[in-house]
Amino acid sequence: MKQIKTILFAFGCSFLLSGTKAFAQVERLPDEASYPVLQELAGVETPAVLLSGTWQFRYSPDSKWDKIQVPGEPAMQGYAIEHDKPFTYRKSFTVPADYAGKHTILRFDGVYSYARLFVNDTFVREHHGGFTRWDTDVTPFVRPGKKNEIRLEVTDRLDDISYASGYAHHPIGGILRDVTLFALPETCLYDFYAETHLDAAYEDAVLKIGYSSPVVGGAEVAYTLADPSGRRYPLAQSRFPLKEGGNMNELPVKNPLKWDAEHPNLYTLTVTLSKDGKEIGRFDRRIGFRDVKIEKDRMLVNGMPVKLRGACRHDIHPTLGRTTTAELDSLDVILFKRSNMNFVRTSHYPPTERFLEYCDRYGIYVESETAVCFVDTYRQKNYAPGKTQDSAEFTPRYLSQCREMVKSFRSHPSILFWSIGNESVYGTNFQQCWDWVKATDKTRPVIFSYPGSVGEKEPVYDILSMHYQDVNGNLNQWNRSTHGFQGEGIPALFDEWAHPACYTYATLQEDPNIREFWGHSIERMWSGLFDAPGGLGGAIWGYVDETFMLPEPKVGTAFWKEFARTAKPEDYQGKCVGYGEWGIVDVWRREKPEFWATKKAYSPVRLMTTEVASFLSGQRLLLPLYNCFDHTDLDEIKIRYTYKGVEKELPAPSIAPHQKGLLVIPAEAWEEGELLSICFYTATGELLDAEQVSLGSDYHVRLADSEASPVNGVLLVEETAGMMTIKGDGFEIPFSKETGLICNATSKGQVIIEKGPFLHLDINLNHLTGAEVRKSARKFLTSDSDWKKQSLTYTRKEGAVEVALSGFYQDVQTDILIRISPAGEMNVSYVVAGQPNGYLRETGLSFYLPERLDYLQWERKGMWSCYPEGAFAGNTGETSLYNPKQVRYGENPAQPWLADTHNYYYWADAGTNCDRPLTQMAKGMKENIYRYTLSATGGGAGLTVCSSDASLACRTSKRGDGQLMLYINNRWDYPEIAWGNYCKTLEVVPCYGEMKIRF
Repeated sequence: MKQIKTILFAFGCSFLLSGTKAFAQVERLPDEASYPVLQELAGVETPAVLLSGTWQFRYSPDSKWDKIQVPGEPAMQGYAIEHDKPFTYRKSFTVPADYAGKHTILRFDGVYSYARLFVNDTFVREHHGGFTRWDTDVTPFVRPGKKNEIRLEVTDRLDDISYASGYAHHPIGGILRDVTLFALPETCLYDFYAETHLDAAYEDAVLKIGYSSPVVGGAEVAYTLADPSGRRYPLAQSRFPLKEGGNMNELPVKNPLKWDAEHPNLYTLTVTLSKDGKEIGRFDRRIGFRDVKIEKDRMLVNGMPVKLRGACRHDIHPTLGRTTTAELDSLDVILFKRSNMNFVRTSHYPPTERFLEYCDRYGIYVESETAVCFVDTYRQKNYAPGKTQDSAEFTPRYLSQCREMVKSFRSHPSILFWSIGNESVYGTNFQQCWDWVKATDKTRPVIFSYPGSVGEKEPVYDILSMHYQDVNGNLNQWNRSTHGFQGEGIPALFDEWAHPACYTYATLQEDPNIREFWGHSIERMWSGLFDAPGGLGGAIWGYVDETFMLPEPKVGTAFWKEFARTAKPEDYQGKCVGYGEWGIVDVWRREKPEFWATKKAYSPVRLMTTEVASFLSGQRLLLPLYNCFDHTDLDEIKIRYTYKGVEKELPAPSIAPHQKGLLVIPAEAWEEGELLSICFYTATGELLDAEQVSLGSDYHVRLADSEASPVNGVLLVEETAGMMTIKGDGFEIPFSKETGLICNATSKGQVIIEKGPFLHLDINLNHLTGAEVRKSARKFLTSDSDWKKQSLTYTRKEGAVEVALSGFYQDVQTDILIRISPAGEMNVSYVVAGQPNGYLRETGLSFYLPERLDYLQWERKGMWSCYPEGAFAGNTGETSLYNPKQVRYGENPAQPWLADTHNYYYWADAGTNCDRPLTQMAKGMKENIYRYTLSATGGGAGLTVCSSDASLACRTSKRGDGQLMLYINNRWDYPEIAWGNYCKTLEVVPCYGEMKIRF
């Protein structure tokens, strides 16, 4: 038996040695290269194997191995990893036996931030950078047909040039993207790319194909090209001998269909490798024939000027953190298209290639950004050193990640230009990145921010990147300027603009309508930029919320709470961290109010009026129309209009891109006060825009008066020692003689107002409109508890009773006049003196309401003429104030965003401030109301605030003690919105107002 074991051992050693020798004969391919994954490989059944899924994880050298999901952050799975302390992944798997004699490539699509790779206990290589793809030829280290083990030691380094854990406010280190194993033949290609060159007329093209190869002799490459319909295009030459080193093949293509964001025509290039006349492998590339040029201050795509309407996008998964999936990559592109965006900035790192493939397919222009961020600018102290821009030690990190990005992605038609860094100070390392990119890819421009930090040296940018101009397009930043959205002789791109509110904690807790109000900003910015020749476009910061619902760690401690408060109040503590809810969608990709505003503002077809004051019944309507497409004549779209419930289709007029024309609506029996609905669709039926056109006077104006009760009946005034009560038919309004305030007013025997009116003044004493507004302005806010009555009297006038109330809120004198009619209507006016002047947030009156009022209905004159059904703040709407479903921390809400009652970012771990919180929809202020009605579910008495000229705004609120409040504002603004966004900038003085309430 001992002799048999010895023979078997010797045989095994001989097998291993022979296997190692066989692999060694295949020269190992270079590390910093990009390799194609083959669809077919001779002699191999499965050329690529996805290794994502369940891996083993060890938190520290003395920890036990546990299970973890790859890709995904360890911190989001309960492992409180620490900066600069390594942790380890491992994965056992079988390398397919038919990989023998082939190159075996191991691909990591993204590991943050420093990785050391071991295969079968042998150290292979290291890698810096968390978001670039890195391929490794592991052929000498694996055993085909047997079990193998990958071990990856990962460290989240404080000195990483991306600073990605810094702006995520917690350590994101780990395997953040997919892991793939694939095989290549000994004769193979790497650093493959395809670029298209159009002639001067933008008709015919040359497809240039470049790549490198490690071997020569008897090998050739062949191409086939299929058009978007799948028909093969006849190539004049399709086969080329393979040369060792660099190769360049050129394929003339006559008048191909062009690729642009509005016509994403993709050709399929099939690349076949042969050796000694036999096919050994093949792969496909999707090719778009398009040309990008900069002429003076305009960017041209296929000879046509383009305007980029977009947003900045982060990778973020609701439960796995700074990662993504195929589902989210595709959904994000679809949502970009649905919101009328044609541009994405992949801030602040390159995306997955899968995301780019969707951008190619659906038509989204891309700014692909390298993962260099906040160098020598905004880093927290614990992430020092930040000054790496001139450090030779860091040069390899800058260059390697830049090269990996370009080599991996340069074939994608969706990428219009490269970004070599975000909001950083220029240095030699950025210079070297610029030099390499411009020498390598001559088909694309390059952008860099901050461009002004370059000083008077030769620019390392072709496009002027500017962040957070004002709504008029003016900005001076690092000694670079824009005026009216135009730059310094080159295209100006505001690749961060229109920042949705996310740092205004108090406002977002109480009044999420600041998100609806933000729509004014994006509308003003885009309409101003579109007509500015040198304005290239803008990217909203940002597309998706930046919040991480970290679990309670099962290993380690949540030490990041100490530095995760950067954008939060000083006393804030909570598990949910990040910069905040700055997206037009949340992390679950639910649409927020900003989504519809984006869709409206960025609409490529603009109806230039929504009110027709003069018309003739039985005659056609002429409506001016603006074609804001870049490459689409309007006759390519579909138009439908609806009048009095009858929908009809209308041929779209021929209007060239960036031109204006007329939409002619055929004759109908038009009537005063009616609405005409017009919808614009893509050729495939996707909604582009919708408008409601009012004929004659706005029909809402009639609402307040049409429902007024006849003024009849007699009002009684009853007085006791403590109360003065006004009684009418079915209602009673008692006033406390002690406070002068209404006390439990009733209608139909039910309480509708518990207490009030209180003066509501919310005044910003300093107008914080800069970029970094992370706290409330110094402000003056009246407190109900400060009210001191001075006098309370009443008089009778024309069948009504007028109650005059005066008093003080400390030094602020308030005079209120309440006119009560027999019809159950209160007209309330107020005058204020002694208040400090400043920039108003809200001025008006407030009332305590009973809990039984739990349903809201409204009609208003909104920012847009048309809203989707059930919108957060549509022109008409209704909602319950409450939602009995409490979404627990970290769970999928499975409901619209506007139905949420709990928020674990802005309210910390409690999620809200009281036991029965209002929904987002219910507590958001409704501006410019005609009617705002609060009633009880199932019927009963309620109250309605009326305004025939839509001059009031109303919101309900819940105090910490559970008291339901109604705020009626006759003046309001959001001066804290900041970031160059629009606000009214209204002074408080003089302060007065009036309002109408019906029972």
